[in-house]
Amino acid sequence: MSERHDHGTGDDEDVAVDATLESYLSSVEESIGVYLENPSADLRHDLLVVLERLDQRIDDSDAYESSVIGSGAFGYPGRGTVIGETGRASVAEEVPESVLRAQMTLIKAAKREVAAPTADTLAGLRAAARDLSAARTAR
Repeated sequence: MSERHDHGTGDDEDVAVDATLESYLSSVEESIGVYLENPSADLRHDLLVVLERLDQRIDDSDAYESSVIGSGAFGYPGRGTVIGETGRASVAEEVPESVLRAQMTLIKAAKREVAAPTADTLAGLRAAARDLSAARTAR
């Protein structure tokens, strides 16, 4: 697991996130930004596509984590040290935990928006985007 950086000051802890997963999250964030500028059906479809791609990456990570092949049962290092890893050689990025939580909230809001768009789901997506921006700024 990544080194913790909370020294009792309330500082955010960094977590290790697979670099590919983080790039997928960035793609979703970009699509959300474009969609929020002009919430159209075409851009909502584009957002759905990148969300589905992210879901597939998460499914791949879940499959890797639950696989016995290459697991600690055979003397390999344990899994789960890098969020979203899909293999033993995952490249990790250190991400503030508050940013990762805000990204997850943003993804959930985006999924609600693409599933059944309403004024409330759009407002929720805008709020989640602002919260993520604030989490990054607070760092």
